[in-house]
Amino acid sequence: MKSRWILACAALLAGAACAALHRPPAVQGLPVDDPEVAFSAVWIGHATVLLRFGGVHLLTDPNFAGTLYVVPRDTPPSATVRELPFVHAAIASHMHFDHFDRPTLHQLLPTTALFYPAGGEPYAGSLPQRRREALAPWQKVEVSGVSITAVPVQHFGGRYGIDSAWNDAYSGYVIEGAGRTVFFAGDTGYHPEMFKEIGARFPGIDVAFVPIAPYRGSTWGNPKHANPTEALAIFRDVGARFMIPIHFEAYYGNWSGYDTPREDLVRSASWQGLTDRVYALFPGERFLLPDEAHVRPRVSREVKSRGLLSSW
Repeated sequence: MKSRWILACAALLAGAACAALHRPPAVQGLPVDDPEVAFSAVWIGHATVLLRFGGVHLLTDPNFAGTLYVVPRDTPPSATVRELPFVHAAIASHMHFDHFDRPTLHQLLPTTALFYPAGGEPYAGSLPQRRREALAPWQKVEVSGVSITAVPVQHFGGRYGIDSAWNDAYSGYVIEGAGRTVFFAGDTGYHPEMFKEIGARFPGIDVAFVPIAPYRGSTWGNPKHANPTEALAIFRDVGARFMIPIHFEAYYGNWSGYDTPREDLVRSASWQGLTDRVYALFPGERFLLPDEAHVRPRVSREVKSRGLLSSW
């Protein structure tokens, strides 16, 4: 009787979570890419971004899941793992369930290299990837001519909550390839000295992917999660040309409202005169960075076909 009651409660919670999936992605599938452009990026949703440097694809914080147990996902991922091109490497900023989704990682090929922050080794066992490496701050590795450097950010580690008391596995990354440099912050709060050092070590960052949620209100002060105003400060500190916000419109929408982070970011960017440098993509859109410095980036939504060829 007790087990039936537990199963019934679990079913009700799962049903409630599924019912909360209320906002579809703007693009379903991968928008057509332009192989003449050295760098492009598709925001799959949350902190999952498909990056292309020349002919090399990287995936950040792979999460193609829906509900995380009983935590609803407000907008599902814009593509499936089967629709991805060959992914040369995946990088995880930390080991939390919404950033290091083991079912997603099990769907990636064994030939996809997997990198995660030092201290994350206990959580990365039994995965199919043959190359799995933990990176310490400022440690650099290379995959198919693209370099990946782990950089310090300000978050918290662990995976199950209580283990964050002793586990400090969290990181950002600077990725260099095809003449482009990208900063991926993963999930972080604001720390001016830390981000200014990243900018000093990597002058000429082209694009910064910075989280803007969750948060309560628009004030400064949450040391673990940047709000839109702090995200713009991170963008300025690292000295990037363009910013693409991440880590919103997927989970935790009840903290700050589904639309509020985007609205607050647009408002703050306008007030600071950064409107033409901040690209608040909608889930599924592709950002294309022209090789010519004087040409503005493009945002693509066109999907001609489903499957692997949709990325080219």
